[in-house]
Amino acid sequence: MNSEMSPSSHLPGSIEVERKFVPGPEVEKSLCALGAELVEEITFRDSYYDSPDLRLTLNDIWLRRREDNWELKHPPQRGTRGLNGASTQYMELTSSDDIICRVSEELGVPCPRNIESFGLNEFASFVTRRRRFQLPLGENSKTKVVVDLDEADFGFAVGEVEVLVKTQEEVEDAFKKLEEICRLLGVFRETPVQGKVSTYLKMNRAEHYRQLLEAHVI
Repeated sequence: MNSEMSPSSHLPGSIEVERKFVPGPEVEKSLCALGAELVEEITFRDSYYDSPDLRLTLNDIWLRRREDNWELKHPPQRGTRGLNGASTQYMELTSSDDIICRVSEELGVPCPRNIESFGLNEFASFVTRRRRFQLPLGENSKTKVVVDLDEADFGFAVGEVEVLVKTQEEVEDAFKKLEEICRLLGVFRETPVQGKVSTYLKMNRAEHYRQLLEAHVI
């Protein structure tokens, strides 16, 4: 973890710490062996938006509409990137007022009445079928570990191990926990596994993808 990050303790929301993996044919059997429980099967459409100059995504800020709900993900510390080694850490905003405030700051424009009034461009839209598993709590642990197995409608599948923590100091332990779970599932890799959005861009918007690579966002 970057030691130059400010030593903030309590942040205004949870930090989503995640590690992606390539789901092999045995992964569900491995999840069952670890005592994981299938807690949800859902299908949803994600649509992602940015300004014409890609100001948001080139700063690693991801605005999406999941069905009818707006969400925004950004690194916990300004000026940093969410990708850390083979894992990621992001804050997630779900309040429209908070999202409008953050987007207006990034774009340097006054806060509009609603998110649609920013006039942003949709750059990706796809449907995901998700199976979510929850691992049993470890001894003396209150941290929930969930594993999502996603299949996108453009022919891409990816797995994600995720935990939520409250403080920046907990992130390093979360990284270690994710690595441990990936090893137990037999899906551990030293290098990052690309997610749905970056893969969609690589397939459909090569120039946007190239700029994100050059900005070290993906």
